[in-house]
Amino acid sequence: MEAKGAGGRRRRRTTGFVPRVRGNAIFTRCLEEVERFLSPRRAGESLCKALEGVGATPETVKLGHFVRAVDTTLRPALEEHCDPEEAEEIVRELSRVLDELAGLYFTDT
Repeated sequence: MEAKGAGGRRRRRTTGFVPRVRGNAIFTRCLEEVERFLSPRRAGESLCKALEGVGATPETVKLGHFVRAVDTTLRPALEEHCDPEEAEEIVRELSRVLDELAGLYFTDT
């Protein structure tokens, strides 16, 4: 049997697919970290909004943009999708990840 919607047309089923925001390697790594706490859609929306606040996009973001976003725009962007305590925890974890990435980029030789 086919499911029929209004007007006799066939209804489309909603799937569990959530579009993922694409970005460069640093964006992808940070997105993976935020997705530990939020859904992929909400994580992507929060990071995009935070980066927009510092003049970057997922494709053009650099380490400095993320550091600035964590310091200024990330917490308010996260609080649209979670409570303030969880937003603070996400900011702490993302700061830890950025410190690790900075260590990879800026090593003494």
